[in-house]
Amino acid sequence: MSPELDAKLCADYPLIFDITAAVDPDAPALLSSFAAWGFECGDGWYDLIDALCWNLQQATKNGGPQVVASQVKEKFGGLRFHVSAPSEEQIRMIELAETMSARLCEIRGNRGKLIQTNWVRTRCSEHEGGD
Repeated sequence: MSPELDAKLCADYPLIFDITAAVDPDAPALLSSFAAWGFECGDGWYDLIDALCWNLQQATKNGGPQVVASQVKEKFGGLRFHVSAPSEEQIRMIELAETMSARLCEIRGNRGKLIQTNWVRTRCSEHEGGD
């Protein structure tokens, strides 16, 4: 994901994309694995991730746990959104977003489909030939 969109998501959802891992409150903060890798997916999934994060925060406001992302990436053409200790409701939200990602071009966010060349990717007809 572009640095600009990466920074916007992190600024809009600082509790989800907390870059420090609070393992022990008495120990120095460690960088999370998300901090090391950031968003490992294309810009086309920005709106999907933004909507997911908004819904996750709404669930937290309604009594759900605060989830913290440990990894956000593309794998086998779909979004993988790994978080700590989600509620059942939050798990369903994440599963829905991951399912929807297989129908959205990872490059532009247009309607897409899974294609396989050397890698499995989700692309629209304009980007089927490559990145």
